[in-house]
This record gives sequence, structure tokens and C-alpha cells, in this order.
Amino acid sequence: MNSKKERIITYEELRETPSSENGESMTLVNTYDDTIIAEYEKKDMLPYTGDKIFVRDAVARKLAAANNELKQMGLCLRVVYGYRYPEIQKKYFDAQRTKLSELHPHFSSQELDSLTHNFCAVPSVAGHPTGGAVDITIVDKKREALDMGTRIADFTEPEKIKTFDKGVSSIQTKNRLILHDALTKEGFAPFYGEWWHFSYGDKEWACFYDKKCSLYSHLDFKI
Repeated sequence: MNSKKERIITYEELRETPSSENGESMTLVNTYDDTIIAEYEKKDMLPYTGDKIFVRDAVARKLAAANNELKQMGLCLRVVYGYRYPEIQKKYFDAQRTKLSELHPHFSSQELDSLTHNFCAVPSVAGHPTGGAVDITIVDKKREALDMGTRIADFTEPEKIKTFDKGVSSIQTKNRLILHDALTKEGFAPFYGEWWHFSYGDKEWACFYDKKCSLYSHLDFKI
């Protein structure tokens, strides 16, 4: 693996990455492989898309290809989040930023944005509102999640959620790499600050793969 790519991409880098929109449609995350498990762990998207998880069409196709490889190992993808309505992203970011501002009252606005981004992406560069990002893990034949060291979106141990944290066991590291390799093989960009977050076509993807701009921008999508 290219060690240069193992670092966590910063908010400042994403801010400088141009955004574009190719007009690609949205579809259900398991449109091209109905064995992919799609189960929200949050209820925040109910007013917008109900209990259905949506992503861009290419994302769904790539997830199906990755899942096909995993099925040969007796494994399966489980997606717990895809598209996020922009207002929800802003709500999460603002709440986290307020909390951190109380802990760091002398931080500048830019410093607060950068720090908050480590826990919740700055709305202007966030991947979920583009339909290009997913929060995802792997389950076995019994639909039990592989041991990744933490649950998805468990921020109680911030260091432990980083993909290459040295504090997780060898089995947990191996499981993280199974997920990582299956998705990066299909062109997804990993966010190394959260082992469960991968994206295609957003700013994170463009920055990770040195693209000139993103393929997707934020959508106002409802059903």
C-alpha cells in the first residue's frame, strides 16, 4: 500500500478541491445486488427518503462488484448510511462545532472548523450530501458483523476509529483491510479517520486519487 495515501486528508485540502456535477441519478444502495444489507442505524433520513438508503448509480454498481468478491469468502456488505440531506449534515456539524468551541474558547473560526471536521465533515466538503459516500461494514453468513474494533460512528475512543490505529488487534486490523481492499479495488476512496467511511465521486475521492475535481456536488434529494 502506498504510505503516502495512508494519511488522513484534511479539511483544508478538501476545501481547495474543485467541485462539479455530472448529473448522475440516485438509486437504492442495493439496486444491483439485493444481497447487500441496507439498514439505517440512524433515523434522521426518515422525513426525506424513509427507511431506504440511496446513493449515486455508479456507487451502487461498484458496491455490487465489491460484494460479489466478498460473497466468495462467505461475507457480505452491510451499509448503514448513504445519502444525507444537506440540512442534516449542517445540523450535525453545527452541534459538534458548538461543543468543541466550549472546550477550546481561544480557537479561531478556521481552527474550529478544522478540528470539528475530524468528527463531522464541514458541510461544504462533506461526501454524504453528494450521494457518493457510504458508512459500511462486513457481516458473515449469520449476518453478524466482523470485529472491526469499534462500532460504526462510535467516537468514544477517537484514535481507535482510525483505520490504521495500532491499538486494535491483529484480527480487527485484518477485518478492516478486507473491507478496505474490497472497496478500494472498485475505486472507492477511504477516509482513514473512520474505518467505515468510503466514497466515490465526492471531494474526498477527488483528493485521494488526485483528480482535477469531484464528479458530484450536493443534492436536494427527497422521495
